[in-house]
Amino acid sequence: MSEVLSGYRQRPDYRVDLLARTNSFTATVGPRQLASSDACLLVDEQDHGLVVYFPPEAVDTTLLEPVALHTVCPFKGEASYWTLPGGDRPWIAWTYPRPHPLLGQSIVAATRALPGRTVRTAHALFTSAADPEVPLEFTVTPIRAGRSFAAVTVGVRQGEKVRTSCTLLLDAPQPDLVRRDTPAGPPVAGPETAGPDASPALPGREVRIVDCADINDPDEVGPPVVDAWLRYDEVPAADDLQRAVLAHFTGHLGISTALRPHPGLGTAQAHHTLSTAPMGIGITFHDPVGWDGWLRYHHEATFVGAGMAHIRGQISTRAGVLIASFTQDAMIRAFDTGPGPEIPGAARL
Repeated sequence: MSEVLSGYRQRPDYRVDLLARTNSFTATVGPRQLASSDACLLVDEQDHGLVVYFPPEAVDTTLLEPVALHTVCPFKGEASYWTLPGGDRPWIAWTYPRPHPLLGQSIVAATRALPGRTVRTAHALFTSAADPEVPLEFTVTPIRAGRSFAAVTVGVRQGEKVRTSCTLLLDAPQPDLVRRDTPAGPPVAGPETAGPDASPALPGREVRIVDCADINDPDEVGPPVVDAWLRYDEVPAADDLQRAVLAHFTGHLGISTALRPHPGLGTAQAHHTLSTAPMGIGITFHDPVGWDGWLRYHHEATFVGAGMAHIRGQISTRAGVLIASFTQDAMIRAFDTGPGPEIPGAARL
């Protein structure tokens, strides 16, 4: 997987200060108010002027439209941009939305805490959305470490707030007694005939979705099943990083899969008229992980109702070898009054 290298490797003394402010800030264009908040961050970055960042929930995103532009800062990450329809500027606002892959990072933290073991299962609850601008603290607490198996919990905090709690089972892979590693269900068309994902691309990764023009479109109606092909430019060599990479995409298409059979509903409405978020993800790794080329992520929504959805899935190689299975429990609800905070669902991952 392509890595956006941190600029601090070359410039360890580079300064980016985040200053929390309690005085009120307002952003307007002509008579239109785009944002207002008394909980902004003042970013004082070396070689740059002072910039005020508004919290996502303080921005009226109904006035803005996303554009295809993406840039990368080696110190702050990847930025996405918005424009004001009818305006004379190609873009007017930006954010750094790329989330911390909390499940994947928990897998790596547990492996580093217990060297010689590999993660077999990981079950994470995303209790609140992480702030991509605030450092994360991972705490690994052993439950038991025996000769064969070990179990740990990983707590993820930002300051006093708990973001994620993850329970993991680790072991040392053993020789086969019996083996069956064929994915369930019929085969699907390959990535060559699948269409590209309409969502903004992540550098170093390509996603293609089978028999679906736009998975986010409320008018894209079909069965509660979605198959996606995914390929990374580079696959990390370390086993724990490979498992983290596999886990990262398990939460991206579950809610879209659950909404697909229902006309007029789609993830394009998320945080506008629909309140959606992954609340829990579990993943089980079936083998010493290793692959080259395309991966197939198969999603099936088995239940939708009572404001929740349950999705199960499988990850297999292009050759048809099952290497991992996963589940997701997601929130899908209507807003009582108006649009809600623009929090990417993946920020809980």
